[in-house]
Amino acid sequence: MSDLKIVFHVNDNDRWPFTIRSVRNLVHSQAGGKAVVVANGAAIRSFSQLDADPTRWSKIKELSKEGVRFVVCNIALNERQVKPELIPSYVEIVPAGIVEIAKLQAEGYGYIKA
Repeated sequence: MSDLKIVFHVNDNDRWPFTIRSVRNLVHSQAGGKAVVVANGAAIRSFSQLDADPTRWSKIKELSKEGVRFVVCNIALNERQVKPELIPSYVEIVPAGIVEIAKLQAEGYGYIKA
């Protein structure tokens, strides 16, 4: 069993394919590893009606079923006028994405900028 813990930080909407692939690689190659994906900045655009990608969200939902925690920054949602009710139930809203990253690093998570 692996004790590897990684937080993936995605703040650019175009980086979602890379992020999803990297998270999947971690989960499938490190049994017991933990992954958290923190989305802020422009990456939350995927939660708006302007950029709904059903294929992307099915992959995220599958990873969440495998134990990956996905969180989005409430500040970024507010700044981009994305309503919280648009966020899928398997994605958690946190007050500030950057603070969530700092907390995870304090808990021993390694940081990867996606």
